[in-house]
Amino acid sequence: MDKNVLAVFDTNEEYVTKLMNYLMECRSVPLEIQGFTDKSCLRDYVRENEPDILLIPEEQIDEELEAVNTGETMILSEDDTVHDDKGRRTIFRYQSSENIMREVMSYYADRPETEFVTSNSTSTKMIGIYSPVGRCFRTSFALALGQVLAERSKVLYVNLEGYSGFNQLLQQNFMSDISDLLFYVGQKKRNFPCKLASMVQKLGNMDFIPPVISPLDIRSVDRENWFIFFNEILKCDYDHVIVDFGDTVDGFLELLQGCSRIYTPVREGTVSDAKVEQYEAMLRILEKDSILEKTLKLRIPYFSSLSCPPQNLGRSELGEYARKLVGGGAA
Repeated sequence: MDKNVLAVFDTNEEYVTKLMNYLMECRSVPLEIQGFTDKSCLRDYVRENEPDILLIPEEQIDEELEAVNTGETMILSEDDTVHDDKGRRTIFRYQSSENIMREVMSYYADRPETEFVTSNSTSTKMIGIYSPVGRCFRTSFALALGQVLAERSKVLYVNLEGYSGFNQLLQQNFMSDISDLLFYVGQKKRNFPCKLASMVQKLGNMDFIPPVISPLDIRSVDRENWFIFFNEILKCDYDHVIVDFGDTVDGFLELLQGCSRIYTPVREGTVSDAKVEQYEAMLRILEKDSILEKTLKLRIPYFSSLSCPPQNLGRSELGEYARKLVGGGAA
């Protein structure tokens, strides 16, 4: 097999279709999905294709199916128990498709005996958003740009600020954040795409990794782990990775050098000009002129829609501003 396959079975066609539609549209999941409502078709498929995972209600498992299935069996359960009486992992069936997928991928992220196939794509573009100037609409622009690009391609947004305010902005408490991914990288485990898929959230069509709650969680990460982290992300199935840089990341200048394009929002005024001049002078002293060559400085106009919910920025005036940049080949 050259792909990891998840086979889903249930006699409820509507349930299977709904789950299948979500999984097939889920851009972060490193699995091929096959759905079944007919037991004989499932047996034939399992016998010939050997799926890595079979997700099925317990009452639908029979001796013939068990005999031909060489992969992992996960149970769609009527209750929220963790394992069935045979020790098999269970997933509560009456929850969102998004949560079901997260549970599947979280479980497989920690299985050392299974290494998931990645695309090893070299076409993923990393786009950096950074500015030495504060209050320049950097994050608003990054979110708008990501949502605009996500209209046509697969986009992951990564926020590296110490204080992003995402929990308050989105009115949501996240069960895990980017620090969990960084810890996973530090443990040298092999199934990064699965761990990522178990954590990513949606902002419109764009995926994002929940940012840290405490800036200490990223200040303590050394540059080697940051490089490994981004190398792993670039091997996942995304067309664009938007990185909203803060100043606290060890080795962030080297990470900026790895970007295909860097946007630097600036402001009008003497203080802003002085900070940008100092930043550019530092890059020249450190012989990192390649960062300047990739950088497009932006004086973002004030738009009344800047105060709109983050998930709507792609359709706002700022989104139109970002769309014109993309249309002009700036991305």
